[in-house]
Amino acid sequence: ISARMPGLTNENPGLKTLIFACLFPVNLLIIMLTGGILYTGTSAAAPAALYEGKAKAIDVARVLVLSWCGNLLGSLLFALFTQWCELNGDATGQFLAEIAHNKISRRFDVTFAKGIGCNWMVSMAVFLSGQARDFTGKCVAIYLPISAFVMIGFEHAPANFYLLGLAMMNADVSLVNALVKNWIPAALGNFVAGALIVAGTYSYFYGHLGHFQQGPADLEAGEDEANDVEAFVSGKTKQNSRWLQLCRTTQPSARRSITASW
Repeated sequence: ISARMPGLTNENPGLKTLIFACLFPVNLLIIMLTGGILYTGTSAAAPAALYEGKAKAIDVARVLVLSWCGNLLGSLLFALFTQWCELNGDATGQFLAEIAHNKISRRFDVTFAKGIGCNWMVSMAVFLSGQARDFTGKCVAIYLPISAFVMIGFEHAPANFYLLGLAMMNADVSLVNALVKNWIPAALGNFVAGALIVAGTYSYFYGHLGHFQQGPADLEAGEDEANDVEAFVSGKTKQNSRWLQLCRTTQPSARRSITASW
């Protein structure tokens, strides 16, 4: 769409990119609200399940491989459909050629790093949309991070499947170049961001990774701290009883902070 606006975007690449970024979040919104599986979001969700003991490593590897292959197949099929509709020529074909040249001209490590930046933001969009409870909240949660990564120019492997697939149909890029110079490094960067930066970090802060080393002594000490806080709070007014409930449901380290702040 951004390339097929004569007189508006032909001589204005900044506006062309802005329109592209404004429309791009629709893709993730449709996928999230219909229960689809996207490789980038799965790169965070599946490892998170592993960290929390909800999935096995073999199952995580299986869903990652299947989502990557499924996204690639679906993207190429939709590229064929776009070609069939004769929407891959003229200004659109020229724009795609520019995108393809830009995406395969960088070093492997640069594309890898841009893949990390991309899925850091995509995974956060998925994380935030899961916190929203209505359609408007999910739209806002998805829209802001996704449009931002497009404007920045980060690398999103599933989107590149489609864009480079269209470029291949116009003979602007070869399959080998698309695979080696973009799809693989972008997918690896996407995985690192989702599995380590987002899923790993939040599991450490709020889940199993940050507390898996607790032993019986730690649990016993935590109970003693909770009892101390309970005795302290019981001497106060009933208005402060919410502190008791909070201390009963938090981890030992948080209980120490509560006691100190009191």
